[in-house]
Amino acid sequence: MNKQILSPRLTLTRLARQDWELIHSIYSNPALMKHIGEVKSDEEIRRTFDKEIAPWSIKSTHWLTWIINENSSCNNVGLISICTRNLEKLTAEVGFIILEAYKGKGYATEAIKIIIEFAVDTLGFKKFIAVCSEEHLGSRRVLEKAGMFLDEIVPNCTQIDGKLVNDCLYSLESGYFFIDRDARGI
Repeated sequence: MNKQILSPRLTLTRLARQDWELIHSIYSNPALMKHIGEVKSDEEIRRTFDKEIAPWSIKSTHWLTWIINENSSCNNVGLISICTRNLEKLTAEVGFIILEAYKGKGYATEAIKIIIEFAVDTLGFKKFIAVCSEEHLGSRRVLEKAGMFLDEIVPNCTQIDGKLVNDCLYSLESGYFFIDRDARGI
């Protein structure tokens, strides 16, 4: 499995033990979790982290996660993950979290594009899905810029801070891939 995936502005590095502090700081941060879910306890974060650093194959049920780094500064930008959702139909879910200081720079869109390219070329996925809360307009814009289509809005689907929110279900199928392999249309 590729340890690093490169683009003009980003390096994605497979999650490793040394990334514990970053992962802990993300999943325990109320501002970053505001549109994703409940802030996790230290114990929950540790369990999730241990799963995500375990060996991964397309048959795995846990997320395959990379840390997103900005090439110009080598700073951590956030994380991006994929998870097999339907092996028979070669469908993967894409998820991402971008640190506040790096939002609005196009890094999430760029990371999604290169992860999808990697997942198609290396893992053979044919379809990608993503879920975000209806009120998280930034994530919705990112998914649409990455070429994904809004399929459905499911009312009162996910609980965040004791409140049920609507989920937006996005998808991208192989016939609609945006990837420009010559220019790496990122």
